[in-house]
Amino acid sequence: MSSDGIRGLRQGYGDDGYQGDGPPDLGPLRALAEREELEDARTRVTDGLGHRLRSDDPHAPLARDLAAALTEAGLTLHDCAPHHARYRLGGVCVLPIPCSHNPDGQGGIAVSWTTHNLLALDWERGREHQGTQQAMNRALASVLKALGYQVQPFGTGGASLVTGPRPSSPLTAPRSGRSRGRR
Repeated sequence: MSSDGIRGLRQGYGDDGYQGDGPPDLGPLRALAEREELEDARTRVTDGLGHRLRSDDPHAPLARDLAAALTEAGLTLHDCAPHHARYRLGGVCVLPIPCSHNPDGQGGIAVSWTTHNLLALDWERGREHQGTQQAMNRALASVLKALGYQVQPFGTGGASLVTGPRPSSPLTAPRSGRSRGRR
């Protein structure tokens, strides 16, 4: 979309100065986001080896919904495969976990924070790295719960395991283009 088109979407209701009588019509903004950011997030989800998830993977629908929801929340997804060019940047790692790979026998989507390599690989900043990792993983767990996902702790590093969709997710109900307002 052109910069004029984006400016048009923002004008009037894209800022905190919106003074309309009713909730803004988010249809045009949702259509743009669905075509661009959310579609990109859904297609970037990979397995543990960095391969795109196949459509027949049992975890694919939940993983893709989760990636889109985290993107809507303003978080950047991490490219978790070490060979990926953007791996060094960090962000939210979304990784499907088969039941056979979890000692608890529960499959789902592991979600954890990964710091930028500048912090992760700096031996003199180990405490900063560890503290950031812990704080962001706790925050991610809170965000996942706020978004309505079924979440439980996963592993010893502070990751979360998402075991079920949110009740109003696109997996269970279509979204409308209208805002539901602030809650």
